[in-house]
Amino acid sequence: MTEQCTMLHVDADGFFASVEQSLNPALRGRAVVTGAERGIIAAASYEAKALKIGRGMQLHEARALCPSLVVLPSDYEAYSIYSRRIFNILRRFTPCVEEYSIDEAFAIIDTARSSPEELAAAIRQAVREELGLTVSVGVSLTKTLAKLCSKFRKPDNQTILRHEHIPVMLKRTPIDKVWGIGAASTAKLTRLGVHSALDFIGMEESQVRKLLHKPGHESWHELRGARRFRLEQNPQRSYDSMMKGHTFAPPSGDPDFIFAEALNNLERALAKLRRHQHRCGEIGLSLRLKDYDHRSAALRIAPLSDSNAALVPRLRQLFNALFEDGAIYRSTNVWLAELEPPHLRQPDLFDNSVAKQARQELDRKVDQLNRQFGGQSVKAAALLNLKDKPSHARDAQPERYGRLFKGESRIRHINIPRLTLGEG
Repeated sequence: MTEQCTMLHVDADGFFASVEQSLNPALRGRAVVTGAERGIIAAASYEAKALKIGRGMQLHEARALCPSLVVLPSDYEAYSIYSRRIFNILRRFTPCVEEYSIDEAFAIIDTARSSPEELAAAIRQAVREELGLTVSVGVSLTKTLAKLCSKFRKPDNQTILRHEHIPVMLKRTPIDKVWGIGAASTAKLTRLGVHSALDFIGMEESQVRKLLHKPGHESWHELRGARRFRLEQNPQRSYDSMMKGHTFAPPSGDPDFIFAEALNNLERALAKLRRHQHRCGEIGLSLRLKDYDHRSAALRIAPLSDSNAALVPRLRQLFNALFEDGAIYRSTNVWLAELEPPHLRQPDLFDNSVAKQARQELDRKVDQLNRQFGGQSVKAAALLNLKDKPSHARDAQPERYGRLFKGESRIRHINIPRLTLGEG
């Protein structure tokens, strides 16, 4: 059955760099990149992309291409806030919204009173006027087609693809540009002479199912205009694992500092674990050396836990087993695995002691204070050792953290005022 042209995809243009230009209008029209804290570009403005500067490039390579390049530290808090604002604008036009990533969303629109063209234009105008950002919008019959459309005329544009024009779009779409068709599937298809999305939908259904199994088969249907990927309006509630890592500069061999880095990762991972009401049955630690070699180990946790008091001693045990005196390290990574989501949790009949309840209440209060005041306002004393790290160019913080607005304290940076009310 042919679906209606009501599936919409919104894709923010050069999102991280565009947010920086929105917060600081003086950066508009300039080549801007983020990632100063990593030494590798995380995002680039369209002005930078025009100079062949893009994500993953070393900063020294980018500066060689553009000596006037503006290099900024990533401000993920700001990006997250702007992301929520984009999604809230989208919900004014339709309640059926899936937040696919920080800068992308799918939605089902009602075209009974407004055409897809009018709705797409209105969404783009609202984002531009209220946030100082541009988005590209695609509307078609399925998620896969809508995503192709939003990429088609970037930046700051829209494409509406109805059923009769699908072959035209698919003929000019290389198979490796289709959402859901990865490198392995592309290689299989290319060997059969399938180079475009149009070639792909011309294959026999049984052949597609045998070659690419269920995911590829569903993409085949989506490209033909039949919906197989539903709108997921509820955020993910069940996780298999959670991981937090950090690369620091300069590299260090100080055991107190390295452990503090690992502990910082663990505290952040546990806060997320508790936020989603999961418990873990495994903790793992990886220490990466200056030469990029690494050592890793993991321990089982019984009974399952989400408690700092239970997991920190296990982290210390792993650290003592992995750390080598004299070695120089550049990053730490902590993972929590064998997770139990809340809907599978069994009542705990034998370990509900007063001490355990006190630990749970302490963790809850710490999480509450950190949510209220931002960052890790309350943290383990061992994390004070992070201050012993020598200063480095990659330690730069977003400019707004050193610029207080009326009513804002040094530990509260959630309310970001718009600075782009006018061009002057």
